[in-house]
Amino acid sequence: MGSTVFRALPVRRGDAFLLRTGRGAYLFDGGCLDSALPGMLRERLVGKLRSVVCTSASPERLGGVLDLMDEGYPVGEYWLPESLLDLILAGRGFDGGFPDWLVRCSLPVPAEAAFPIPSTLPPVAGDMPLTGGATLALLCAAACLGELPPAPRPMTPASAFLAVMKQLLDDKSGEGGDRLGGLLLATLDRRRGDAADLAVLCGRMLAAEAEKLPVAGRDPRRDVARGLALAVLAEGLMARDVTIRFFRQTNRLENRFIPLHPLMCLNGLPAPGGKRKVLPASAGTVFRAARALSGAGAGLVFRYGSGRCGALFCSDSTMAFLGRGNVLPVDRPTVISAPQLGGVGNDEAYARIASRDPHRDVWVRSHLSFGRKVSEEFRSLPVKYCLRNCADRTVQEVLLTFSGKGWEKRSGADCSCP
Repeated sequence: MGSTVFRALPVRRGDAFLLRTGRGAYLFDGGCLDSALPGMLRERLVGKLRSVVCTSASPERLGGVLDLMDEGYPVGEYWLPESLLDLILAGRGFDGGFPDWLVRCSLPVPAEAAFPIPSTLPPVAGDMPLTGGATLALLCAAACLGELPPAPRPMTPASAFLAVMKQLLDDKSGEGGDRLGGLLLATLDRRRGDAADLAVLCGRMLAAEAEKLPVAGRDPRRDVARGLALAVLAEGLMARDVTIRFFRQTNRLENRFIPLHPLMCLNGLPAPGGKRKVLPASAGTVFRAARALSGAGAGLVFRYGSGRCGALFCSDSTMAFLGRGNVLPVDRPTVISAPQLGGVGNDEAYARIASRDPHRDVWVRSHLSFGRKVSEEFRSLPVKYCLRNCADRTVQEVLLTFSGKGWEKRSGADCSCP
């Protein structure tokens, strides 16, 4: 095999691209939660990853990244979108306006929504670690179930996570209950388990609950709940011994290499380090921050380049950061991940990528489901592969190696999606 290897991993849903270079191995996105990503990497004899890059904090990209973090996979550094940190900080600064939150979720406001304390009082003690995740857990539970846990406030983060998990289990009691889950929570409550571990467990339970919400075009509640659940899980994992670098989207072209790496973030820069100031956040602020995680065009774009070949990871970007009338030149054989997983909606991005020789470039598509519509711009490309083939309902890993002259296909089939 050549020194540069590209894989589109067969995760259950979303994007997960592995790039092996002479400078180390990089993973771009990880698919959704519980996609068996750590096992996939071990099966492919992937040792330490130099960096795991999340281009967008959407569930279809961030979930598997959090799985790696949870399992303690050997990773030098995680690169995450700053929008995830923005949501956690908004949770920490939440002003306690639960009635407004329920209204924004298109849910009825019960009389007890404000509790016996003023609605402007923060629900979780603000001077403790994991306050942001604990508040977001309460908001996520309200979005999923239409009500808040019946617990006094202000709460500690640990008690907030336990209250939410108990609420989720109680909600299932009409279906036979979850006796083992109840015993687990009772044990955790008695032991007063570590708040970070409780956040991780709570985040996973909330993520599963959010997936049950109906998919409705004009109702953002499901997207909001999914984003909140991942933020709860992420803050719990960030409390562990992991190295994280956040990237801030600048909405303009940043044509510079990231120090010590053969990569550029074309529309973002590493966010300044240090502790950030927490500002008061209304229900509307938190709601918008949660929606922004999966917002259209919210993805970071990364580019790998050596003297002979390249790779471009487009996430869900429209490439609008290039400016009106400008294009991104591709002057060497390049593997390009299709914007927005090859679906419709980001077609303008294709016209902004100008290849010197389109037949030397390889476009790779993955998508959320077999029913997802395929972009007409993707169909017109001369060399393209599809991770999940709609024609025969198969899932096929795409493996490409760079031979010195061009990209050679080792596995995968041409895209034949109708």
